[in-house]
Amino acid sequence: MIVLYHDEDFEDCVTIYLDAFTAPPLCYHFITKENAKRYIKDLTLAPSFLGYVYKIDTVPMAFIFGKLDNYFPGSMFEVYELAVASAFHRSGIGTHFLELFEAKLAGYGVEAISLHTSRSLPAYNFYSKNGYEEMSESVTLTKWLK
Repeated sequence: MIVLYHDEDFEDCVTIYLDAFTAPPLCYHFITKENAKRYIKDLTLAPSFLGYVYKIDTVPMAFIFGKLDNYFPGSMFEVYELAVASAFHRSGIGTHFLELFEAKLAGYGVEAISLHTSRSLPAYNFYSKNGYEEMSESVTLTKWLK
């Protein structure tokens, strides 16, 4: 079942995020519970925030957070984070959740979903197999400051 994010889902989403990003294959052990809480809280406070949680028998298993942008031809959802509890990686839960989420947005008249990821991350293959394509005219630029 897919439900709108509510503040009472906060701790569960922090737990899912920590689990998903500190488990293999990512093993981002630099992520602490404290900075995960700050990060998740910041996402939920962003203007035009929209979040959904995927639950099985009322137990949260995944979430997707982002923002809804209005642009000239219509509206677009920009994904900030999608996380699935590591016990369910490669089980089809993420794909099923994404399909439900896409259908929900389409029902609201949202015309597109965009996101940024790295070709070297497992997320790239996940999104590619679910029909997301690289936009040849798009690029993400980064300048690291020390």
